[in-house]
Amino acid sequence: MRVRESLRTAIGALFRLFPLSVEPSLRVFGQPNERSPVFVTANFDLTVKRLAKYLKNLDCYLLVAPTRGINVWCAAKGGNFTAHSVISVVKTSRISGMVANRTLILPQLSAAGIDTRLVRKETGWRCKFGPVYAKDIPEYAANGFKKSDAMRRVKWDLTDRLDIGIGVYFPIFLLIVVILALFLRAWLAEFVVLSWVLLLVMHSSYPIIPGRAGWHKLLFLEALLALGLLSYSLLDIGQSWYIRALFFMAMGLVMLIGTDFGGVTPLYKSDLDPLLDKIGIGRVGPVDFRGRSRIKKVELVLAQDKCTGCGICYDVCPKGVYKVERDGRKRVVINYKERCEACEACIVQCPKGALSFGTQV
Repeated sequence: MRVRESLRTAIGALFRLFPLSVEPSLRVFGQPNERSPVFVTANFDLTVKRLAKYLKNLDCYLLVAPTRGINVWCAAKGGNFTAHSVISVVKTSRISGMVANRTLILPQLSAAGIDTRLVRKETGWRCKFGPVYAKDIPEYAANGFKKSDAMRRVKWDLTDRLDIGIGVYFPIFLLIVVILALFLRAWLAEFVVLSWVLLLVMHSSYPIIPGRAGWHKLLFLEALLALGLLSYSLLDIGQSWYIRALFFMAMGLVMLIGTDFGGVTPLYKSDLDPLLDKIGIGRVGPVDFRGRSRIKKVELVLAQDKCTGCGICYDVCPKGVYKVERDGRKRVVINYKERCEACEACIVQCPKGALSFGTQV
């Protein structure tokens, strides 16, 4: 059983684009009572396992909602983690007969897809959003279920970038390894070494590579390699076809690794998804791209006459765009508009409709 679960964990990590679901259900940790917290997550196998690691020392309940085996962020933005997902698991789990507090703690990155007002209307449960990262949950619980600013922000550090980058690239890598092993074994070692060196370099240096969009960064790297090849060709030394071949292999690998360079991050705009939409491709093999997140670059607009200063937008924004001010009355202002990645979490959650997107920029 343990070997089987370890294998599922490895598959979930290495084949990230392939949905791997667990049964929607109620899970119990520790010895909860009627006052214990109730957390909610998506039914992506890897998500549930990683979350369970941080809940195991708490007395709490976990509702695993149906999201077609897609992770929290992609499911919420792709229309698979919605109010109906939450409503269904609340009703089928019979959690209402076990808990008196009637508060669901949702993952913050689900805020862009879940209509919490509909959840309350249909179930009687209010919703609040917990930390972005599961690792912060023990501290969040110890602080009386209150988030610090650090718990609200997507950091997207090297560990996160490599975790997603490897999971997206590995199926492609494995397919090419099989082809080379069968037909071109002489280049297998070079392919393996170059693949992992380039993946590490590309994802570790992602924030400093010039370019706003993923494909801009990709083109910069391709230009850099082309310049290196040109410089080598112009050198007055003995030219090696092997070195040139390595340059061309590296250029091809950069293209493969960076095909959706922006889309593998939780808040940057994908270049691949809009292209697939335009040419009418929604599915490639078992991967359904129609269920993935979509981010458009538009201008965020706040209608101050509608704003009541409730601070929900501040609470759910993973980029720290908002600031709460108190000058006579509590109000929210857009403090860092340039940080906005148009994830729509604030718009979906604003109870007064004070937020919207203006003209596309």
